[in-house]
Amino acid sequence: MDRIIQQIDTIVGFLQPNMPFINCHMVDYLTEQHWKQFVPETIKHELQTVGDYLQAKELFWGQLDPAYKTESRFPGVREFIDNTRRYRLGGSEALGMALTLDEFKDAISDHRKETRLKMTELMNEKKCHEVEVAAATVASLCTAMASDSSNSTKLEDILVIDAGDGKGYLSSRIALEHGIKVLGVDCNAENTIGAQKRLERLKVIAVRKSNLEEDEHLTSLVKDESQLKTLYRTATQLIDFNTNLIELAAAYFPQGNHTTFCLSGLHTCGNLGPNCLRLFHENPTIRGICNFGCCYHLMQEQFIVDEFYNPTKVSENPGYGFPMSAYLRERAFALGRNARNLAAESIERACANRENPSDKLGYRALLQVVFLERGEKKSHQVGRLKCNGFVDYVRKAIIRLDLTKNVTITDECLLELEARFAVELEQLKVFYLIRQQFASVIETLILLDRLLYLRECGYDRSFLVKLFEPVVSPRCYALIALK
Repeated sequence: MDRIIQQIDTIVGFLQPNMPFINCHMVDYLTEQHWKQFVPETIKHELQTVGDYLQAKELFWGQLDPAYKTESRFPGVREFIDNTRRYRLGGSEALGMALTLDEFKDAISDHRKETRLKMTELMNEKKCHEVEVAAATVASLCTAMASDSSNSTKLEDILVIDAGDGKGYLSSRIALEHGIKVLGVDCNAENTIGAQKRLERLKVIAVRKSNLEEDEHLTSLVKDESQLKTLYRTATQLIDFNTNLIELAAAYFPQGNHTTFCLSGLHTCGNLGPNCLRLFHENPTIRGICNFGCCYHLMQEQFIVDEFYNPTKVSENPGYGFPMSAYLRERAFALGRNARNLAAESIERACANRENPSDKLGYRALLQVVFLERGEKKSHQVGRLKCNGFVDYVRKAIIRLDLTKNVTITDECLLELEARFAVELEQLKVFYLIRQQFASVIETLILLDRLLYLRECGYDRSFLVKLFEPVVSPRCYALIALK
């Protein structure tokens, strides 16, 4: 635990002086001169022309390539990239904080379950990758729980509770491939109905793809049509700290004797991830957990008030999502909404796909110039817009915000404005990539805070594990714990 605290202190020390930069609004990029205000002097000195900006983008996109080590362009930019990478999981300042998939497999070698079926139907590449790995991980976790010498629990008596079950991707795969009983819980009735329909289609595909003579479990599924229904059920309800899981299990699996549970969650959104960890701690019948978080921007923080906070989005998962650990709560540490938004960015995917920041970022910054020039000083949240160029963006934004009487400007003036700021708009994209370098550092702090919470609660067998390939699935780290 001391080492986790030390790593958190190191990361906080790096982030705190950069918090104004991290939490700046891209909306204000032009009006508040963000390039001048936040970009390190060495980078400003190196990047001064459109040609420099275009080359700098290539440098950011190539930072994960082997050839990057021999780069000689823009030493100040490279120093900034290298420095931020030190503070992310796997970096020199956070080494050993997370296990790799192979290390995790070695750690549970006696209980390891492998993926036997390759099924690309009904799922995109990302979801297929996630479900294959996560299902085998949860099955391995259940096997480890059943083999614990301190209790007499059998594998058939363990029930997986899949929180935020959605379309049942993970839960149905655990039941179908590994023969472990699963209750998929989701607050959306449409999701639970869809999950049941999808299960039948999945079974047909699994049977067609498997070698039934060598797979006793799948062979029995073919012979007994009702068996799969005894393995997987869905429930439309909210599980909270007062839910009696034994009674819930008896209601959906009346033939079983389920008193031990494993809590799974594949990309639990916002506060749901932290609340799953709290539920693991507070409910003695939950003996294991495998949780992937996502949508950090939807978490509610304890020590900061979001400007655009929407209580309806967290009504089903109240409380605070950050910080979780007593260590950071005692320090009243806060990230901020823009920082949490940034934590969801994926540098790996941006590099692999050479993702150019959206032109709409520039359009929104230009719209802010229009607002200020016409005396519209109120802060506005435009949201996502489909548009065909800057003029179309402005027209649709003004209509959406009901400002057609307050903000009047001709198409010619808008085109002139876009041309006048052409260089700054290219500069803005580089600024975005510079700021994006903090994304993995912020996510590392969020994840270490959750891990520290588990350790503070006394769970020595709690780990961060990199289960997914980050280019395919950016939220690739799972929190796994056993009581």
